Amino acid sequence: MANTDELCRSFLDLWWHFDPAAATLAGVPGHDGRLGAFDAGSIREHLAAFRSIAAAVEDLEVEETADEIDRTALLDHLRVLLFRFEHEHPYQRNPALWLEHLGAALDGLLARPAGDAADAAAALERVAAIPGFLAAARKTLRQPPRFLVETALAQISALTPLLEEVGERFGGQDGVVPEARRALEAMPAALQGLAADPDPHAAAIGEDEVDRRLHYEHASIHNAAEVWRGALRLATEVENEVIAGAAAIDPERPWRELYRLLQEESVVWSQLSGELLEAIEAAGDFLESRGFSATAPALDVAPLPAAAAVLEPVACYRPAGAVSRATLLVGEPDRIAIPWLAVRFGVPGVHLHRSQSDALGSLVRRHIVAASTPLGWALYAQELMPELGFAPEPEARLVERVLFLRDVHLAIVDLGLHTRQLTPEEAVDHLCSRVPIERSAALADVRRLACRPTSACAAILGRQELRRLRDDVRAARGDGFELDGFHRALFSYGGLPVPLIRWGMGLDG
Repeated sequence: MANTDELCRSFLDLWWHFDPAAATLAGVPGHDGRLGAFDAGSIREHLAAFRSIAAAVEDLEVEETADEIDRTALLDHLRVLLFRFEHEHPYQRNPALWLEHLGAALDGLLARPAGDAADAAAALERVAAIPGFLAAARKTLRQPPRFLVETALAQISALTPLLEEVGERFGGQDGVVPEARRALEAMPAALQGLAADPDPHAAAIGEDEVDRRLHYEHASIHNAAEVWRGALRLATEVENEVIAGAAAIDPERPWRELYRLLQEESVVWSQLSGELLEAIEAAGDFLESRGFSATAPALDVAPLPAAAAVLEPVACYRPAGAVSRATLLVGEPDRIAIPWLAVRFGVPGVHLHRSQSDALGSLVRRHIVAASTPLGWALYAQELMPELGFAPEPEARLVERVLFLRDVHLAIVDLGLHTRQLTPEEAVDHLCSRVPIERSAALADVRRLACRPTSACAAILGRQELRRLRDDVRAARGDGFELDGFHRALFSYGGLPVPLIRWGMGLDG
């Protein structure tokens, strides 16, 4: 009988056919000339194939614990994917899904170095597919939530420069690019002409589906209500830490006022990129001095494309492809946040975790990722650094706690949005009233959470599970516990959910 990796290979081949933008970003050849097909008929065909693979995974007989862990992760990944498209119908309800795919498809082309004529031909073939892709979106969308329509409109205005850049790179200004530009320029009127769902909670996936994702994607025993209560308690704890940290610096000022005083004007890109690269190197050197053995390839830093900034206002990570290096795409963060941005996205954060995963032999552990693990690792890594003595200055510690407080409130907003406790407007108000954040950035955060349900609460959940796992392994091993060895063991599971990693390490519950 086929092993789990063989079935994972079948899944990946199908997934990259379904999402050619993901294939381009991953450096998988043969897909650069296409865009995804998200019309109802194409979705049905792909779902039938995904169901077939899921059935084969479910019937797979394995004997070793490691194989059973991989089988469980792959099967749960397929279950979440199937339920998402069969019941949530994002291709019909969320116009931002179509525009985000188009942005990723164009950005993936630009991430590749200048290539030969075949690369240019494939790129222009993809551009030529844009009018048909957008026409299919107009025909497929049905009563999208008004908030998601507004998100898509913001994406469209940011995609035009990306399209022009592709044309300049691959030489399509006199042919397919103008036609694609006209199709893109026609989309706002088409979206505004749709009968949008006026319900302010229409973008929510609902509490039952949040519970389903927590269980199947993140292998969590907790439901939405439990994670919600935990996030509220954590917000209170972290804000008390922020208050105490601010009082140690200036007891006469409220913490929000003090934080605003610590903020500086944004710097020009050349300064920002240089400071970030220096901060990434400094964090890596610090870890090496503390006996942290894991390393990662060099990380590039580049400006955040406007299309990505609609959903990611500060920064996002673009993994390495076959012909491109991993890149930290950065907007305009506060200068005081740069050391922690480097920690979170570089080493020991997302980049280190992804680099270690990419080196694994198991296809499942390289490619099947529960967001709670890499996102939770980024938060875990950010808290690990002060524990090891990094950036001991009171001001730096205050900044780290304020940044984490924002993450906790993002989790609250994430759950509030999708369990219909908060409208998008109320979610933006919640962020602006709890953390020092510009309203435009809060709006981008809420847009991202509306499009990526449970991602923020998954980060908090993953961080909590990783800390609990470390404590339990330390208790089980006693004097034999070694932090670097624990991290190396952790990395060997890639992006699998932490509860499955716990199982692999021989711990119960």
